[in-house]
Amino acid sequence: MKSPHYQPQLRKWLAWITSLLALTVIIAQVAQHEALNTESIAWAQLMPKQAWPLVLAAVLLPLNWGIEALKWHLLLQRTNRFIGQSYREVLVGSTFGFMTPNRTGDALARVAMLPSEIRTHGLRSFGWSAWAQGGMTLSFGALATAWFLNTLSIAAGTQTLWLIPVIACAGAAAWWTLGWANAQFGQSVLLRLQKSFPLPVWLESKSPDALKSVRPQLPLIIALSAIRYAVFTSQFALGLIAFGFSNPSELFPAIALVYWGNMIIPTAALAEMGVREALIVMVLQPAPEMVVPLIAGTFFIWALNLVIPAIIGAIIGAVVGSDSMNTADEH
Repeated sequence: MKSPHYQPQLRKWLAWITSLLALTVIIAQVAQHEALNTESIAWAQLMPKQAWPLVLAAVLLPLNWGIEALKWHLLLQRTNRFIGQSYREVLVGSTFGFMTPNRTGDALARVAMLPSEIRTHGLRSFGWSAWAQGGMTLSFGALATAWFLNTLSIAAGTQTLWLIPVIACAGAAAWWTLGWANAQFGQSVLLRLQKSFPLPVWLESKSPDALKSVRPQLPLIIALSAIRYAVFTSQFALGLIAFGFSNPSELFPAIALVYWGNMIIPTAALAEMGVREALIVMVLQPAPEMVVPLIAGTFFIWALNLVIPAIIGAIIGAVVGSDSMNTADEH
């Protein structure tokens, strides 16, 4: 979870410079693809070969965001409230996240909708949810880098790039360890870490009671994050299957690698549209006639999972804002 509030200025600029370099490499790889030098692209390639996978992917959309709403609901400890309120806050958050780098606006929007007395708790709740979901992306992405480089090694006969999955696995392990250490040991560990590393605000738990309330929930939050990861990767796979791709042993590692790339490259959700397409083409290296269907399937799932919830969240936010203004006028 990256935000200008969570990072020193130098690190923020370094992250963006690194991201631009990474995107340059990705675009260069895609530009070399044979499909861009042929005249075989036709409008018919933009149409799915099968409709049922897209229908199933759409059916899974409420489940995808419903699991996120359930995590938010549980972490806020709303025992006496219907999950619909949490669902609305998550959708409004998705709207603001759509417009900000790495969806940092999601946290701000969700927290802003909470009563002022629980906003600090809400920020930490968002952080724990993001930690669990990000851990899944980093873990499966690290395994996917090993799959990808193994494929390259077989094709090119080189083993020189295996440092990348080693670093990726180490990063995933560090991600899980940081959260686990905070949950288990709290301030005693954090105070030592803060002497050497700047930590995000949500980890700065000033009350031991806050950690005690979160600790029993973490296994369930992690399990729900794993289920949600399985749901949205399955949606992505269904989108590609609809456009003519049918090898799960290639699709799921490639999809994991794409989500991993999206997480480590700071982008707004709108910019993800290009990053996803570039990454999936670079990883799968399809035949020339399959490049357009691959991009079309990727775009469909991006629009389904991000654009539609953002539009719904914008409508909900407008309605809630209008109701708040009317209430204020009455008083």
